[in-house]
Amino acid sequence: MTAMLFFIAMLFVGCDRDKFFDESLSLPGDRWDKDEALAFTIPIEDTVTPYRFFINVRNSASYNYNNIYFFLTTEYPGGGYSQDTIECLLAEKDGSWIGKGTGAYRDNRVYIRDNIVFPRKGKYTLRLRQAMREEVLEGISEAGIRLEKQSE
Repeated sequence: MTAMLFFIAMLFVGCDRDKFFDESLSLPGDRWDKDEALAFTIPIEDTVTPYRFFINVRNSASYNYNNIYFFLTTEYPGGGYSQDTIECLLAEKDGSWIGKGTGAYRDNRVYIRDNIVFPRKGKYTLRLRQAMREEVLEGISEAGIRLEKQSE
């Protein structure tokens, strides 16, 4: 039985070998205040390897919109920052959810872009804020960042 559990665990680990960074943070009560930023610190040593960038979103089935907008602020090691506005679709035009899951929640891994190369070694801080023009956005339970090493 122990050998079987080990094999299953290795199968799951092996399926995600391109993952470099994957972290999501919970939002208590599925509520996200417009001024609350979710911060992710990413240590970079390799300034050559390109990465694919994704945003992870977990929404409840009672979320009132088919999309979500984010402000993404990137703080660079040694100073400086950039800011982007990103839209992530969570539902089709007919209202059916795109994400995986059944019941009350859907999990989405939304592809944003590839060929991202970090120009400097050091710690980068990425901050996500909801940009939905709601003082408190209801129905989002988690949001996060995923980077995958890009081999092609």
